[in-house]
Amino acid sequence: MDIDQLRSFDRVVRDGSFTKAAARLNVTQATISARIAKLEELVGGPLLTRGRRIELTERGATFLPYARRVLSTLVESEDALRSVDRGRIGLATLRSVTGYLTAPSVAAFLTDHPQVELTVEEGRHRDVAEWLHDRQIDLAVIGWPNFDPLLDTIEPLALFREPALLVASAELAARIGPEPTLERVFAIAPHFLTHFWWQVTPEAILAMRRRARTASHVPFEPGRLLIAGGHAVGHLLGPSIRAELAAGDLVDLAPVDMPPLYRDSALVAGVAGAMERPLVAELVSRLVETAASLRILHADRR
Repeated sequence: MDIDQLRSFDRVVRDGSFTKAAARLNVTQATISARIAKLEELVGGPLLTRGRRIELTERGATFLPYARRVLSTLVESEDALRSVDRGRIGLATLRSVTGYLTAPSVAAFLTDHPQVELTVEEGRHRDVAEWLHDRQIDLAVIGWPNFDPLLDTIEPLALFREPALLVASAELAARIGPEPTLERVFAIAPHFLTHFWWQVTPEAILAMRRRARTASHVPFEPGRLLIAGGHAVGHLLGPSIRAELAAGDLVDLAPVDMPPLYRDSALVAGVAGAMERPLVAELVSRLVETAASLRILHADRR
């Protein structure tokens, strides 16, 4: 019985698929199948049922907590050894804050510490949560509040609050007019865009989708291009469009009957004891300083 077999078993159970598990572990499906088969031989019977759905057998359900205990012990030992090496840090971040929060903080940090090996991953909230589940990172910026029951012990080191502004191109904003109502906005705007920022989409945005003539759910960059081109209106995070707002290329419509909207995120530690490492603590300080300069550092950390 070896660690690769246990990792493969745990991954198949998490993903409910041999194919997905193979992709996660960067091996072939045949390798995953062979590892599980060998593990089943060693424990004396099938751990999983094969078919349209992958499910635990009675033996598998009994064995799973012990397998995960071994994996957890291994991860803790790896974390302890890595903490000795003060030159390695893993950071995961929401893709939507990379440009204005994590990128300048990381660049300044590495300028001062060129020998540090820093790994930065970016993705949506669910991607960052998965990396936290696997305990592969020291720090993470995730959506907040935390709704993941498997991450119920994490606490924010810092909380960020970004205004989500309903914006349009200057030409479209001129047609809509100053201090519009939402009715006026949707009477003129040809399209309404929403983005993949929220763990739970706010009810105010869902209500706007229902009022819009046409609505689409798109990643940030295509949405930004469509809005800048006058083809749509949509909410963009204030810090991400500071230059365009200042230049007048984009306009905050600020409808008189729209409640203010914010997207909250949090900086959290991915492993126990991370803040005891001086370089990790310094990176946290740089992220907090950048957030403060952007005026998105939120005082309420509940």
